[in-house]
Amino acid sequence: MDLEINNKTKKLFISNNASIKEALSLIQKNKERVCFSVSKKNKVLSSITDGDIRRGLLRGINLNDKITRVQNKNFDFLQEGFNYNEAYKKFTKKINILPIIDRFGKLKGYLRKQDVVPFLDIKSKTITVLGLGYVGLTLALVLSESGFEVRGCEKDIKILNQLKKKQPPFYEKGLQRYLIENINKNFTASNKIVKSDVYIITVGTPIKKNKTPDLSILKKSVLDISSLLKKGDLIILRSTVSIGSTRNLVSKLIEKKTNLKFGKDIFLAFCPERTIEGNAMDELKKLPQIVGGYCKKSSELAKRIFSEYNYTVIEVENLEAAELCKLIDNTYRDTIFAYSNQISKLTEKLNLNLVEIIDKVNLAYERNVIPKPSPGVGGPCLSKDPYIIHDNFKKKGITSQNLILHSRKLNEQMIKDIYLRVKNDLHKLKKNKSAKIFISGFAFKGNPETTDIRGSTTIELLKFLKKAKFTNIWGHDFKLNSSQIKKLGIKYASINNGFKNADAVLIMNNNNKYQDLKLPSLIKSTKKPLFFFDSWQIYSPLEIKNIKGVVYGSVGYNS
Repeated sequence: MDLEINNKTKKLFISNNASIKEALSLIQKNKERVCFSVSKKNKVLSSITDGDIRRGLLRGINLNDKITRVQNKNFDFLQEGFNYNEAYKKFTKKINILPIIDRFGKLKGYLRKQDVVPFLDIKSKTITVLGLGYVGLTLALVLSESGFEVRGCEKDIKILNQLKKKQPPFYEKGLQRYLIENINKNFTASNKIVKSDVYIITVGTPIKKNKTPDLSILKKSVLDISSLLKKGDLIILRSTVSIGSTRNLVSKLIEKKTNLKFGKDIFLAFCPERTIEGNAMDELKKLPQIVGGYCKKSSELAKRIFSEYNYTVIEVENLEAAELCKLIDNTYRDTIFAYSNQISKLTEKLNLNLVEIIDKVNLAYERNVIPKPSPGVGGPCLSKDPYIIHDNFKKKGITSQNLILHSRKLNEQMIKDIYLRVKNDLHKLKKNKSAKIFISGFAFKGNPETTDIRGSTTIELLKFLKKAKFTNIWGHDFKLNSSQIKKLGIKYASINNGFKNADAVLIMNNNNKYQDLKLPSLIKSTKKPLFFFDSWQIYSPLEIKNIKGVVYGSVGYNS
């Protein structure tokens, strides 16, 4: 919390040479019924309460005597740099204020019990979560199960109807149970924003066609809550934004629309989501939660909320540091994946198997955690966050040799390269544009499982194939249903029907269920010669190549 060091301290502190009468006069002027004696060098020496004075008078002490006759040198205080857990323990029914001193015993400020009450009774605060997508719904349900009253706001009527029926709008392991146990109890959902004490914004922040951040949805959400805000409210941003957006956009918009000031009347924090889709319900509780606040009290309020379900809450210095934490998480991963994808270009030319090589160089060598090559890097975060952080580089005049941006471009190029391999291999096998192409794996990843197709590299590949006028494309995914596949403009097939009479089979994500397939039997039903592309090298290349009439390919290996 920001310390109160101002002229008000004169109402609480008195010279050690003052009389009891002067102390009594000072005590009567403040609500806390206490004052503190301070030396000429601003060192806090003792506390004096009205009770101390009454007891002294009963002993026969005169009002003109020095306060040293009634002072209490064993007073409670807070050390500079305190945390609120320490303050909780010290405040009792008899203590309403504590001086804050540095390591030399000098006065730095004070903390009133009334300033700490919001932290002590954090569960009484109602929370509104704006946006019930992957980030918002999972958080809302974990908070509600932790005992908070949570109101979700979602504009998509289809999602709201599914929630009312206790049906998850997307697949997430464990989500069904949380929904059944909390909907219409601690958790309610509607298309209207309900007045609350805490507002958590989790709406999407896509990128525009020019690859710059689109904050229009975030801006609208901020404007929507502005008319509902009251003193003491906390706003938490969880949406990925460019560095500085929370302070320069959100705080300025709200202060302009209200008469409230951040750090004084209302509070603001950026607390990034860090979970992996498919395991979010578990990771919300286990992964460290990063918190960056507009001020110390903003950070402390946010920390208290997340501490109710997560044992590890890490505070960073400010809003901008927290925003950067989120961007670092995702751009780092995109960059290291690009490293392996770039090496894959070389091994394909050398007829070497990169997956096998990486397994061997990682084995028992702790310094190496080299990832396997992949068919590009998709998903709603890794595919856009490099552009968001690049926006900050440009604004700061750092435009040359941008490793992060180069890595993103390289990962995007992977899909075009895969398309060219499919096209060229089918041509070599004398297959025309009516050849049956069976693609399995449209979710942007398969492990952990998800139904999310945002940023799916498979869909990008599909666009290339359609543009090239391939007309007989069939699709399958272990988590998407037939109607979801058909919406992509292709025909749906089960695994068995997809393989049957196929000229090309493309396995495009890494779902563990592929390992359970009886592949030799499935391949028997295909049309020979068959082009089999195993993008994640789930199967042994040697075993597949030994099947007569099969041409095998994968990322990082061109047999």
